[in-house]
Amino acid sequence: MRQPYRIIVIDDDPITRMDLVEMLQVVGYDVVAEGKNGVEAVRLTQTWHPDLVIMDVKMPVMDGLTATGIIRNCSNTEVMLLTAYSQKDLVVQAMAKGVCAYLVKPVMEEELLPTVEQVLANR
Repeated sequence: MRQPYRIIVIDDDPITRMDLVEMLQVVGYDVVAEGKNGVEAVRLTQTWHPDLVIMDVKMPVMDGLTATGIIRNCSNTEVMLLTAYSQKDLVVQAMAKGVCAYLVKPVMEEELLPTVEQVLANR
């Protein structure tokens, strides 16, 4: 049985959110909340104090990079970004904001789960 890590999944696409949550829950991770934009990511992080936020970069209201900066400035929650974009400048910006991992969509279970395990093991 996995250690009960608390994870929040943030993505403006409900199908992507559902797929990520299912991949995480089937192997025993505790997905405590879901959201659709960066504002919700910040609020849910303040409410749930998760170990990890898995978040899209491009979202309405507040993007994932901005939300990451806020989350990392006010908590020790790790943030993993997911995006359909793999431009080097986005990766550099993400790392500067304190992102612990960066995966390009579509994310497959074979990529997601080992990355999540590594991030949480290094906490």
